[in-house]
Amino acid sequence: MDVMVIFQTMIKLLLILILGFVLNKIHILDAETNKKLSNLIVTVTTPMLVISSVCGLDDSVSRLSVLPLLLGGFAMYLGFILFGELACRLPIFKKENRGANACMMVFSNSGFMGIPVMQSIYGTNAVFYNSILNFPYNIFIYTYAILRLGGGKNPDGTKAKLSLRSILTPGFVMVFLALILFLTGLPLPQVIVDTCDMVGGITSPLSMLVLGSTIAMYPLKESLKDPRCYLFALFRLFIIPMAALGVCRLFQVDPFVTGIAVLSAAMPVGSMVLIMCGRCGGNTELVSRNTLVTTLLSVVTIPIVAAILAL
Repeated sequence: MDVMVIFQTMIKLLLILILGFVLNKIHILDAETNKKLSNLIVTVTTPMLVISSVCGLDDSVSRLSVLPLLLGGFAMYLGFILFGELACRLPIFKKENRGANACMMVFSNSGFMGIPVMQSIYGTNAVFYNSILNFPYNIFIYTYAILRLGGGKNPDGTKAKLSLRSILTPGFVMVFLALILFLTGLPLPQVIVDTCDMVGGITSPLSMLVLGSTIAMYPLKESLKDPRCYLFALFRLFIIPMAALGVCRLFQVDPFVTGIAVLSAAMPVGSMVLIMCGRCGGNTELVSRNTLVTTLLSVVTIPIVAAILAL
């Protein structure tokens, strides 16, 4: 793993992020456009990129190897939840923000930022494995996050209801379809594969543009002046991925899977946490500040984590 290549990749992603930031400031992108593009990424381009990555996998890859990866994903997220619940009770974090801090430690930006990073380091194949490892994300974000961010209640005070329909998003269904295609080995027509490849190819740059535009709407100065954001960033960007690395090394997990798991854990706060926080009536200001600070710092911390992975 060439750390210099990773650093150059992060610089490229940062430049695209800055472009998205500028496009928002000059009113080419706005909140409504961000929302529509985010839906496009989640429901169309990312699933098609996953389908493309499945069709491009080497025939020598064992189809049963994905099952331990799927189980490992559930174990990983349960571990994140346990860690987050314990860490958010430390005196450095306010008691009233425990739910938000716990969710921000559990749910990283493994999609919008994780996919371009994984793809640049490990190739297109990593997109599929990253999707399977983070398959439980879609389940826990609509169950655990709702209960923790809103205290089990909706903004109007009514009891929050968990529904299967909310979990079965188009992105979730498409990743499940990709899993079936992988396990069965069913071939797709080449024209379909090429289309998925072309559409999926815009996922990485489009994700970073949207992320940059979204950051432009956050309170930049206030976020950078808040010392608690940097304390939180230490957990989100370094302690959590190092803990994931320690567990992977302890159980002698395959280096390729270890790299995907650790880098996924090293991503900044996921944008879905802010979306769910708004829906549940949580502390959106806290989440937006930590999202901004962790995203900016990740440009430096991800290459450091990658360098440690290479040791």
